[in-house]
Amino acid sequence: MAVSPDQSGVAEVSAAEEPRNLEGALWMTASGLVFTAFLTLSKLQSAHYDPGFLAFFRSFVALILTLPVILQQGWGVMRIHRPGLVLLRSLFGTMGFIFSFYAVSAQFGLPLSEFNAISFSRAMFITVLAAALLKETVGWHRWGATLAGFVGVLIMTQPEAGVSLGTLLALAAAFCMAGAITLVKLLSRNHRPVTLLIWANLLSSAMLLPLALWKMPEVMPSWQDWALITLMGGCGVAGQYFYIRGMAIGDASFLSPIDYLRLPMAATVDWLLFKALPGPWTWVGTGIIIGATAYITLRERQKRRQTRRA
Repeated sequence: MAVSPDQSGVAEVSAAEEPRNLEGALWMTASGLVFTAFLTLSKLQSAHYDPGFLAFFRSFVALILTLPVILQQGWGVMRIHRPGLVLLRSLFGTMGFIFSFYAVSAQFGLPLSEFNAISFSRAMFITVLAAALLKETVGWHRWGATLAGFVGVLIMTQPEAGVSLGTLLALAAAFCMAGAITLVKLLSRNHRPVTLLIWANLLSSAMLLPLALWKMPEVMPSWQDWALITLMGGCGVAGQYFYIRGMAIGDASFLSPIDYLRLPMAATVDWLLFKALPGPWTWVGTGIIIGATAYITLRERQKRRQTRRA
């Protein structure tokens, strides 16, 4: 898949294991760097090719890279138990995929840093969807933090001044990513993460193929462009893998804030390549969203500790 690395099921570190936070932080930092490279290549290539065409090849490259896993572990790794939910999860992920590509494209011109800032709102959407789909009990602490996060989104987007289509696409992408993550949470109870990852890329490729054929460029890409498109897909997969690797060996509450490094990374690219920086209200709204998300993360960690003690 192509969007945020969060889409794959990430196994929590068990209580018996000692989290390797320093190593995990390095993996998370590498994930941020590679994911920023992925977004940059997506934006640059969108000046010449439709984002729908690029989105398909991102999924297809990811699918090709998962083939060795199938060959190594056998076709049994493809076995699923809830095909309807697997399909719905892939639909959420694919739509988030498309919205992300179009949001940062040259056509809609949303700065990479602003897209990343809006993407942090997915934690707020996850709270709502977890209550609705997973029937999780959400306390007033978490609802309060969620409300504060949405206030941050309003400050960032400033709807009274008119919301751009790129901003709406970024919000739609964050919602779809939240839906995919919520369903992964449900499906990971009886599916391996690698199984969900393979099916996500397979179904996304199938869903995006008609769009890619419709948006096929009149002049086929040169070998240099094919190399950049392949590199873009590889960066997307690598960013996803690095994220999973980091979260698997470290403590989630310690590592989650490192994901916010994507914002200054993207702002640096915006400044160096596109001569654009987010306005002050974007930074204010982002600060509120990050604070609310950090509160939710720490609160969940405290609840898990209390549950383990009990």
